[in-house]
Amino acid sequence: MSICSVVVFTRPESTDTVHADIAARVHCEVAAAESGRVIVIIDTHDRQVMSDTIMALNDIDGVIGVSLVYEYFEPGDTIGNAPASDVARDDTACMAGESCGCDG
Repeated sequence: MSICSVVVFTRPESTDTVHADIAARVHCEVAAAESGRVIVIIDTHDRQVMSDTIMALNDIDGVIGVSLVYEYFEPGDTIGNAPASDVARDDTACMAGESCGCDG
């Protein structure tokens, strides 16, 4: 699961058009809009789709820029090639320099 919020900065005269364009897109929900700004929540199944969606918002006619405000990512069943259930992390052991099962 990947959820983020972005502020889309628009030319003031284009805000309504940009708002309508974004509202029609998959994975996007417009939370608020006012002259020059549209706040968008993107909710998707993976980070690549989220990233592609953010980049696509930049290409809308009337958009000046897009700024990422918040991102939450929760891995599905796997992290890389290892199942998430196989990764045991003990931050206390890791901070003490002991092996905790992570790479960091």
